[in-house]
Amino acid sequence: MNSIRARVRRVFGLALAFCWICGGGVVVAYIASNEHSLWDGKLQSFGTRLLLSLPAEKINEGPFGPGLELLPDMERDPENFALQVWSHDRRLVLRSPAAPETPFQPTFRNGFATLEAGGQSWRVYTISDRDGLVSVQVANLQGVIDREMYGEVLFALAMMTAVLVLVAVLLLHALEHSLRPLSVIERALLRRKDFDLTPLPVNALPVELQPLVTSFNHLLVQLDKAVGNERRFLGDAAHELRTPLSVLQAHVEVALHARSDDERQQALEMLQQGVRRSARMAEQLLDMARLDAMSCSIRTEALDLAQLVEHVVHEYTYHAQRLGCRLDCDMAPAWVEGNLDELATLLRNLLDNAIRFARDGGQVQVACGVGPQGPWLDVADDGPGVPEAERTAIFQRFYRLPGNQGRGSGIGLSLVAAIARLHAARIETGDGLAGKGFLVRIAFQATAAGAAPAVRTRTDSPA
Repeated sequence: MNSIRARVRRVFGLALAFCWICGGGVVVAYIASNEHSLWDGKLQSFGTRLLLSLPAEKINEGPFGPGLELLPDMERDPENFALQVWSHDRRLVLRSPAAPETPFQPTFRNGFATLEAGGQSWRVYTISDRDGLVSVQVANLQGVIDREMYGEVLFALAMMTAVLVLVAVLLLHALEHSLRPLSVIERALLRRKDFDLTPLPVNALPVELQPLVTSFNHLLVQLDKAVGNERRFLGDAAHELRTPLSVLQAHVEVALHARSDDERQQALEMLQQGVRRSARMAEQLLDMARLDAMSCSIRTEALDLAQLVEHVVHEYTYHAQRLGCRLDCDMAPAWVEGNLDELATLLRNLLDNAIRFARDGGQVQVACGVGPQGPWLDVADDGPGVPEAERTAIFQRFYRLPGNQGRGSGIGLSLVAAIARLHAARIETGDGLAGKGFLVRIAFQATAAGAAPAVRTRTDSPA
C-alpha cells in the first residue's frame, strides 16, 4: 500500500540506521585511537618520571634488594601494570612483580610498541637516559586496554542509541501530528451525506497542505456545477417536453377519431408540426446539455464566417420558403478563431428564431464582415421586434416574451448566449430591417488573420 506514513517511517528508519552505523564507526575509531593515546600518555609519563627518579650510581652498582611486602589487611591490585629497569650492560636491576625477567623490548629501542612477553600481549614504552646508562620499560596488558575500550565503546553506543531512539520517537510524534489534518479531512469526508460537495475548510490546515485541499475544493466546485447542470437539465427537459408530448398525443387522438379525411389530414398536419417542434426542442435541450458539460474553453480553429453563413443559409432555404419568408445574405470574408460545430449551432438558432417571427412574407438577412472592432455576424428580421427593455432578458434560459403566442421554447437564444461566451464574443442587439424587427450581432474579438475585401451577396427568396 502506497502510504505516506509508511514511506516517511522507512526514510526515518533508514536515516537513523545510517546515522547509528556512521556514528558507531566514528565512536569506535575515536575511542580506539583516544584509548591508545591515553594509555600511551600514562605509560610515557610514568616511565619518564621513574627514570628521572632513579639514582644512576645505585643502579650501576648492582641490583636492589628484594621487594617489600604489603600489610596483611591490604589487598594487592591486579597485576595489570609492570615495569623493568635495565642497566647499561643489560642487567635487570628492578622489576615489578608482574613483569617477566626478560625485557619487554629486547632491542631496547625507545618508544612505543605492542609486544609479546611472558605469553601475554603488552603495550610497552621504553625510555633511556641521555648517556644510555639506564633503560626503563613500562608496560600495560593490552587486554586491559581492550576491555576498557570495549566498555567505553558500548557505553557510547548505548548513549547514542538512546539519543537516536528519542529522536525517532519525537520524529514519529511530529509525523503523526503533522498528518493529523489529513485524518481529520478523511473522517469529515466519510461522514458526509451523498452528493454533499461543499468545499473543505482550509484555514486550519498547514501551509503545505492548503494548495492540495484548495485544488481539491476546485474540483468539488466543478463537480457540483456539473451535477447541478445535470439536475437542471433533467428538470428542464421534463418540464419542457411534458406539454409538447401531451399536444402530440391529443393530435394523434384527433387523427384516430377523425370523421372525415379533411379532418384527419388537418390533424396529421398539426401532428407533423408538433413533431417538428418537439424534435427541435429536444435538439436544443441536448445542445444546452452539451454546452453545460463543456469547460470554459473549447477546441478552436481558424474559420471563415462567410463560408459558415453560406452553408447554414443553404440548409434553411427550403424551411424559409415553406414559411413564406425571404432569406438574404450579405457576406464578406471574416476569419475568426472558433469551433465550427458550435458556431453553426449559434447561427442555426438565430436563423430559426428570426424565420419564425418573420414568416408570412417577411424578410431575414444574414450578414458577416470585419469592422473596426473585429469580425461580426448579423442576423436581422422585419418581424414584430423585441421591446428594448426585454432585449437582455430574452437571452436567459426558458424566457419567453409576453404575448408571443407560444412560439419558441425559450432555449434558442440562451444557446446563442452560451456559445458566444465560449468564444469570448459580445452580443449586441438593435432594430431590424427597415427600422423594424430585431437584429442580433455577434461581435468577435479581433484576430491576426486578415479578411479579403471582396463582398459576395446571395439572396434566397420563395419561388
